[in-house]
Amino acid sequence: MGIRLIRKMGLVGVMCFVMAAGFANINDVIDDIASCVRGGNTKELSKYFSSTVSMTLLNDEGIYSRVQAEIILRDFFSKNPPTGVKVAHRLDSNPNFRYVVLNLETSKDAFRVSYKLTNNDNTFQVTEFRVEPIY
Repeated sequence: MGIRLIRKMGLVGVMCFVMAAGFANINDVIDDIASCVRGGNTKELSKYFSSTVSMTLLNDEGIYSRVQAEIILRDFFSKNPPTGVKVAHRLDSNPNFRYVVLNLETSKDAFRVSYKLTNNDNTFQVTEFRVEPIY
């Protein structure tokens, strides 16, 4: 009887570990994307994009391929080198959806960056990316 209890507790422990690892990966994606924005690293950032991304950059809006979105953001970051990023808000309680708001400081201005991640085959991908000036 004691061995059965230990085995059941072991299974519960493994299940808790797997769930915690899954949550850690979710948070890692959010933090990894914030890190890419902080460094203006569009090549790494684009790896998190879905095949098409709805993007708003200042006053321009469109739906772009992953490559097009990377090029547009690379141009933005070359004109506005990041100096700091802070996570202002994160919504990560839904297993299929994440929403993050960053405050981006650049050498010229401050911006609000928000992005939406959706779960696609157990991988979160950016489906919407917005950069707006903070007035």
